[in-house]
Amino acid sequence: MKATITVSLAALVLLVFSPFARADDQPVLSGNFLPSVLASSEPHRVSLTKVIKGRQRMPVWVKSMMTDSRYISLASEKVEVEGQPMQFFKTCEPRTCVDSEMRVLFSADGKHAVVLVRDKKRGEQFLGDPSAGEKEALER
Repeated sequence: MKATITVSLAALVLLVFSPFARADDQPVLSGNFLPSVLASSEPHRVSLTKVIKGRQRMPVWVKSMMTDSRYISLASEKVEVEGQPMQFFKTCEPRTCVDSEMRVLFSADGKHAVVLVRDKKRGEQFLGDPSAGEKEALER
């Protein structure tokens, strides 16, 4: 009996405090941090890996971000792009945020990602073939 109550309470806590879902099954798109989202959401991890993998002229911290979370990530924001809710992240390399930053835009389900990398040495690159609306959101 005691084990059942403990398991039930643990499940309730997970449901209540999950950053990815609400009671109406809509993902929570704001207030999340990219390292924890990538660690816990396969769609986010897969879509971002697909966009970054094999790209040239990428800062080292961007190339290694899937396995090394030593970068700064601000809390995500929910933004609307072309009528669709999306999740927007700003990240940067510690101590050089002014010189090297990355902005990521995910679809609500995490299966689509587009990226803007700005680096003083390597220039500016859009990854993932963003639409005009997505580019505008990434540049804001």
